[in-house]
Amino acid sequence: MTSQSPFFNAHSISIGTCANPACRAIHVHLLDQDDHSHAQFTIGCEHIEDVITDLRTVRDRIVMGGEKKGLDN
Repeated sequence: MTSQSPFFNAHSISIGTCANPACRAIHVHLLDQDDHSHAQFTIGCEHIEDVITDLRTVRDRIVMGGEKKGLDN
């Protein structure tokens, strides 16, 4: 029996929209090495700038030494 991690480490991502013309969200699919989607999350258009700011903050903490800067993981 093999042990599997409870986490999925995506090989790549796909970013786009869905077929619903009324949907106002960006859809992000986490893909495995065979380009099969294992997870999806959506971000409402009104929240994109906040998400980008958060991503930049985490990136900066990693670059500056995440463990020493209070980065959780």
